[in-house]
Amino acid sequence: MSEIMAKNSTRIEKLSSILLSTLDEQIFFSEISKCLNDIVDSDRVRVFRVRENGSSSMIAENGKSLANGQVVEKGAGIVGYVLRTKKSYFSNNVSRDPIFASNDNGDTVAELCVPIGCDGFMIGTLHIQSLSEEKTFKREDITEVLEILAAIEKPIKNMKIYLSAKFLNESLARQIEVKEKELEESKSSVNILDTYKIEERDIIGKSNSMKEILAIADKVASADVATLVLGESGTGKEMIARRVHCRGPRKEGAFISVDCSALSELNLEVELFGEEARDFSQTVRPGLLEQANNGTLFINNIESMPIMIQSKLIKFLNEKMGFRVRGQVPFRSDVRIIASSAKDFSELVEKGLFREDLFYALNTMSLRAPSLRERTEDIELLASFFLNKGKNAESQKSLSPGALKSLQDYRWPGNVRELQSVMERAFILSDGMIVEKDHLSESVSKAEKEEEVKDSKVIEFREMRLDELERKHICHTLEHLGGNKTKTAKTLGITVKTLYNKLHSYGMIEPKEA
Repeated sequence: MSEIMAKNSTRIEKLSSILLSTLDEQIFFSEISKCLNDIVDSDRVRVFRVRENGSSSMIAENGKSLANGQVVEKGAGIVGYVLRTKKSYFSNNVSRDPIFASNDNGDTVAELCVPIGCDGFMIGTLHIQSLSEEKTFKREDITEVLEILAAIEKPIKNMKIYLSAKFLNESLARQIEVKEKELEESKSSVNILDTYKIEERDIIGKSNSMKEILAIADKVASADVATLVLGESGTGKEMIARRVHCRGPRKEGAFISVDCSALSELNLEVELFGEEARDFSQTVRPGLLEQANNGTLFINNIESMPIMIQSKLIKFLNEKMGFRVRGQVPFRSDVRIIASSAKDFSELVEKGLFREDLFYALNTMSLRAPSLRERTEDIELLASFFLNKGKNAESQKSLSPGALKSLQDYRWPGNVRELQSVMERAFILSDGMIVEKDHLSESVSKAEKEEEVKDSKVIEFREMRLDELERKHICHTLEHLGGNKTKTAKTLGITVKTLYNKLHSYGMIEPKEA
């Protein structure tokens, strides 16, 4: 035991008894400052109490309690430094010390600051100050103050438990108040479920591939499990997700969609999980996972979701519970997740760009939307629908046979979304009631011209003797089949011996090969 502890053991025991008998913060912290002011050689002893929002307020000075003391924002100055590091600090020239820069130091020349807390939970900071250059601090002073605080560890622990419960109750009370306010507002405004409630839209298509995917989608709808919709961009993955929602048990709930590729990591986390205000005020912004409670959340381009948010999402899927950004109290939500992607997940998982456990959780049921190239028989229906969408009967137009053929011959890398854009443009460009090939976009007409050029090369005529034409055809066939003479002979409808004889006559093989 240090000399200072030996001299003041009775005073410290008395302090411990006083602190054990009260949970009044004003009395608790003022008694600590009074005792330290009597024991330690200093001009002033102040105590700052940590508040629920992370800021601190001066609650006592030289044994006197303060009702409206100085407030220090979270992380600012010497108070913030000591609370963040949970380590003591002293300076014998605070005016030049950068850690004290944001503090109103006033007449303070030197200062020793020690955190008050236990088990890693800080409840306050103790500030022992000198107003002249005669009194300076050294490391031994830190040891002495820490010994005093260790002697009153039990009452400090009691105050820590009390403040923890108090902060939690205050947080819950604010959330209850916010929810009550939301309920009041919902009585006179649109309810969020009504805002995001949707009706099923018809999916146009009579092809076998569309009939098959829709039949599977209807089965998946009743399963009420996480679902992954795969397919190229523009194939209508969200339309399929809407059908699954509208034909499932959650059809009366909200259907909300979010695109991972359109948001930054922080914005996406806030959008999905919500956030609480930086100053811990009553402002709480619920995320889409909360808003879609008892409904469906459609996550588009999920392959763009950062790994950190993937980890947070898999935890939510497992526990049906999550935390808002800066939130301390979890929220619960029962929501069905339907995710979509145009990427190959096996490659993403292998490269470590997508969590394997999240992929398996989302892939409970999987649907693959067919590309427009796989359902060319639907192009006429879709093209006519988009051409006249929203138009009255008098202004509706038709496709010429040539225009329809061009549409059916095109590869459609942008799928249904590209077709919609092409038809909207064609409606504007066509003056009459018939849409011709020339009214289609350049990408479609250019592709057709390129195909015509390829065809013209095939049937291009030039003067050639019959034996020369035969030789040319045999050589092309042999080259196409990688030099395999047996396959070449079979393709040409001749014997291998005949093929060898002809190649010998062309000077392409030695006589012995024949």
